[in-house]
Amino acid sequence: MTISINVPQNERGVIRVFALSMTDDEARTLKDDPALIEAALGTSVDAAQVEVFPVSDLEGVGLVGYLAEGNAVPMDQLNPDRAKLDKLGGWVMIVFSLAFRDCETTLSPAASLTLIGTYGETRTDWRATETVEAKSAQPYSAPAETVKKKPSDAAMSGRIAMIALLVLGLLTWAMIWIGG
Repeated sequence: MTISINVPQNERGVIRVFALSMTDDEARTLKDDPALIEAALGTSVDAAQVEVFPVSDLEGVGLVGYLAEGNAVPMDQLNPDRAKLDKLGGWVMIVFSLAFRDCETTLSPAASLTLIGTYGETRTDWRATETVEAKSAQPYSAPAETVKKKPSDAAMSGRIAMIALLVLGLLTWAMIWIGG
């Protein structure tokens, strides 16, 4: 049974976790070959945004800890799948939203890939919760710049050269006046 997973355009902060039903050698080969990763997912992806590794590499942290602490997935999203994630062994593939290069696409995972879950990273809420009404917060309310800028090295060199030329001119005029 082939499943299709739709990925919307400009998707951000979504992580898809797949279990790999393959031998260690097949998984290692998949890990090192971007073309095989694309073939396994059934679409073009940025392989740098796809992680393939054995769950045993996460000893002490576990897959749940890796997703929660390493990828900012909230625990309330992981808890429904926690038993499944904790029991998972062998190799996994983690696909980040950036793998799709902001393009709308449809994943058609190979039979050897099983979608375990789709999770969203914790995102920063940039909306302001209160308005700032202080006069100093208004646009263009800063005082005009009163600090005089220091002359550049080129300007200083030009001034020194001008003074040197004036002194040489005066000395030349004095020599001509005395000698004449």
